[in-house]
Amino acid sequence: MTKLTEIKLKIGCANFGGQSPLPDVRPTFPDPERDWSDRNVSLLDEDDGLFTDYGDHPGAFPYRLQDLYDRSSQKKAIDAVVLENSRLKAIFIPSLGGKLWSLFDKRAKRELLYRNSIIRPCNLAIRNAWTAGGVEWNFGFRGHSPQTCSPVHTATTSLPDGTPVLRFYWFERVRCCVVQMDIFLPDRSERLYVRTRITNPNAEVVPVYWWSNIAVPQNEGDRVIVPADDVYTSKGPDVAKYPISDFRGLDMTYPLNCIIAKDFFWKTLENKPRYIAQIGRDGYGLVETSSSRLLGRKLFVWGNSNGGRNWMNYLTADNEPGNYDEIQCGLAHTQYECIPMPPHTVWEWLESYGSITADPEKIHASWDGARAEVERLLSKIIPQSRIESLLESTRPMAKSPAERIISRGDGWGALELLRLEKAGAAKGLMAPHLDLGPVTGEQSAWLSLLNEGTVGDHDPADVPASYMYQTPWTLMLEKAINGRDSSNWYAHYLLGTVRLYEGRILEARRLLDWSNMLTPNPWSTYCLAILYEKTGDSEKAAEYAVSAYRMLPGDASLATESIRLLRRAKKNEQLVSFYLALPLSLRRRSRLKLYCAFAELDLGHIEAAETLLYGSDGKSTLVVPDIREGEETVTKLWCLLREKKGLPADSTVDPPQELDFRVSARSSELD
Repeated sequence: MTKLTEIKLKIGCANFGGQSPLPDVRPTFPDPERDWSDRNVSLLDEDDGLFTDYGDHPGAFPYRLQDLYDRSSQKKAIDAVVLENSRLKAIFIPSLGGKLWSLFDKRAKRELLYRNSIIRPCNLAIRNAWTAGGVEWNFGFRGHSPQTCSPVHTATTSLPDGTPVLRFYWFERVRCCVVQMDIFLPDRSERLYVRTRITNPNAEVVPVYWWSNIAVPQNEGDRVIVPADDVYTSKGPDVAKYPISDFRGLDMTYPLNCIIAKDFFWKTLENKPRYIAQIGRDGYGLVETSSSRLLGRKLFVWGNSNGGRNWMNYLTADNEPGNYDEIQCGLAHTQYECIPMPPHTVWEWLESYGSITADPEKIHASWDGARAEVERLLSKIIPQSRIESLLESTRPMAKSPAERIISRGDGWGALELLRLEKAGAAKGLMAPHLDLGPVTGEQSAWLSLLNEGTVGDHDPADVPASYMYQTPWTLMLEKAINGRDSSNWYAHYLLGTVRLYEGRILEARRLLDWSNMLTPNPWSTYCLAILYEKTGDSEKAAEYAVSAYRMLPGDASLATESIRLLRRAKKNEQLVSFYLALPLSLRRRSRLKLYCAFAELDLGHIEAAETLLYGSDGKSTLVVPDIREGEETVTKLWCLLREKKGLPADSTVDPPQELDFRVSARSSELD
């Protein structure tokens, strides 16, 4: 008999620290840090048909970043939901976007996923915070989902035979679509089923992105098996295609063969089962299968190098190596693309997760033989026809209301329902069987705008609760500042953030300046700093950032941005003075120490920089919680410090393991 239970998962967990008080308006259309003219598909065949770069959405706006976390590890009791039968035990964490944290094979007494022993956010997602391990569900636009470290609506329902179903659902604010996942584990089943339903309620085509991100333990001899002969991967700015087992002379079906961080997207064959498996030397492993809509399969590796191993350890517990890689499945062949979804449309698919035990001699021999062995076993375990029929037979359940709400996500879907109702849209567009909950405090200004034509009064000392990037709301803001909100600093500020994000510089400057004229406030002042950064006036950018901090002294985010922009303007003496005048709590922040160390080196203050990197005792290595995926700033600081001291710092000298974040430095022959 299958049981669905709610538990408290006791686990080491960092302090997430909430959301950034600042809007993510640094990106611009087109992204200034990316040379879009370089991206092309000229290295592909005419029948590859990738939607390369379609649907890109730079940055996280209108979402606020989640970048205030630390690297602590205090035992906490985290709300979790368990689906369990006699064969499998699956643990989900609703507050982490519904992540599947663990999938345990009871008969083999083996964990099928890489189960992280700690909840440790790091800077890899669209909104910054991301956690390694388990299975993550990514919807919306390119990158780890905006919901990956946020709670989603969680409920229960059941199949006609009484099998319990765990339901996650949410409204995604950029695509304005509804995501619904119904997860079930039939009695005595060796497969966990995940049924996904995407609703596009909009009157226009929407670029859609989906990837299920599956972390699996990485062991010597593991092989990834997919129904494909070719693999897409990056070659400089382009997308190239290689034979599946011959990437520059290496067989990349074995993850440990790759020494750099790399994405490999398999070009799956038509008329073949949809699956990806990672199988060990002993023939045992995990296999994911899906209905036909999920075309894409992917392998990601951090790389078998000092830097790659350091990254895996950095994302996991300090006393564990954390060796894992990711096998993934998605709507498109690659993650360079989104897929156009027609208006007023629903897309559905079904995935299954479970173990596979194969003949190791066949798995680790020829590529054709390995595929044949997996497909032979799948024809018995879960044939493709069974997946398609199960998707169809569970449709009535997926269109039915939940039986019980376990926990709530955010109120953005509820607000969108009210907007559609007021606009006179046809009923039933927004998945009417889903209870999207009440509107909450984050939506209060927008609810007031919808009903009263004003965003209301706001104290400039209070952190702005939220932002919008959706055409109907932008039109409402425009109407408000020409009406009831003509003298409202907050309304001008909100519209100014939209124009700044879009790169409409003149209009953004006018709105933000006017906001400050109506009521001086740190938020418009900060946005003006970003505006001047975008236009190349680094000195003015730094000046405005510091001014914003002076309006709200002690704010960690404004302090960080001030120091970043002072560094960019090469105002090293002012940067050091600014840093030293900060409260001790801010001077302890690693990101601020990092920027200050570079400034001290530029000023020739070697000992001061060394103290910032290693601590006053010379033994405490600087650890930056929010170091970005692929960021080598800490490594570069170590190299520059050695150069200033007259020590070798070229590619033949390795930095200490804990400071080595290089994931490509040793492999120029593969770039």
